[in-house]
Amino acid sequence: MESFNIVIDIQNSTYSLTVQPEEAGTYKIIYHGALVGAITMGQSEGIWEALPVDELDPGIFPMYEHDAEKDEVRIVLDAETVKSIGAKIASYPN
Repeated sequence: MESFNIVIDIQNSTYSLTVQPEEAGTYKIIYHGALVGAITMGQSEGIWEALPVDELDPGIFPMYEHDAEKDEVRIVLDAETVKSIGAKIASYPN
């Protein structure tokens, strides 16, 4: 599967993220060309989980670093954001 874009709401603003499918149902989350993290379907069906940053191989992407001067919001893969991204991935047409 090729990468695709999704739009999610964070702190009452809309943001576009790129989702890069990886092996075994893992998806890298990219914001402005930088790797925010990765998510995968957890042990419980329908529950998405963020992978620990130390388990990630960024590949060609630099790691995302929040720049307070230019970024309105810091993209963090907290439980609510992961749930929102996972729902978009699940509903993306294959």
